[in-house]
Amino acid sequence: MFKRFFILALILQTLFSPVTVSAQTAITFTKIIINIWPEYDRPGVLVFYQITLSPQTSLPATLTLRIPKAAGNPYNVAMKDIDGRLDSLRSTSVVEEDWIRVTFTTPVPEIQFEYYDPAIISTSSLHEYQYTWPGGFDAESVVLVIQQPLAAENFQVQPAMGSGRMSSDGFTYYESVVGKLKADVPFSIKLKYDKTGTNLSAPSQSVSPVETISTSTLGWQTLNEALPYVLGGLGVLLILASGYWYWRSGKTLTMAFRRRHVPSRTKETDGESAGIYCHRCGRKAVSGDVFCRSCGTKLRTE
Repeated sequence: MFKRFFILALILQTLFSPVTVSAQTAITFTKIIINIWPEYDRPGVLVFYQITLSPQTSLPATLTLRIPKAAGNPYNVAMKDIDGRLDSLRSTSVVEEDWIRVTFTTPVPEIQFEYYDPAIISTSSLHEYQYTWPGGFDAESVVLVIQQPLAAENFQVQPAMGSGRMSSDGFTYYESVVGKLKADVPFSIKLKYDKTGTNLSAPSQSVSPVETISTSTLGWQTLNEALPYVLGGLGVLLILASGYWYWRSGKTLTMAFRRRHVPSRTKETDGESAGIYCHRCGRKAVSGDVFCRSCGTKLRTE
């Protein structure tokens, strides 16, 4: 029984292994934009891919991209969410001869993959760099975008990509639509330009105050200077609160006094009529009155 089970397992593995391999190699790119930005915010070249997987790709999809060994680990591997935000993805890296194989899994079809390549050759003021696309995936559309460093002169791209265009961000870009590309067809781009110094196009800047904050700074006040205003404000609040309390307590006492029971008719000891009094406020009414002259309540005549 054990032998039969082992043979059956081998047969199943043989049958399903080709399917798995074909599923992995069947991943294609609807579009990939290859951005190459020399000496942007770090020494070296920032290379980042903006990838859109084909609609036929089953998600989540596992991809393996190769980057130059000198680049080390990728700077960022991210997926583009529905709202356009980039969320980082976990990745693993394996060194393989002159390349590093970076593997990751994405649940969405849009990906951004970034790394820094230090392989710029500098001889005096001359700077040279060669980018090589390692292949591995079929792409229906490949677009190259190269950013010229701000301080670069005599900027050249081989193969030629025409004249650059100035963008609203102040940089000059060279763009070329390569078109379809097969997985087994690598290609290279060479850059050459003159640049003196090591200035970067977008160096990182630390945040610091414009000037040191001191007692002479506009808006600065010590506790001793502000204390009289604070105490004065508290005093005004206490006076207002006391006045309100006094007014409310006096009104309550008046209403309580008015609502005391006052007989509507009294008789003197000698038997004479003493008159009519308001049963609400207690004021004596004048003969012939129907309503109280003080509070307006209708008088009780009986």
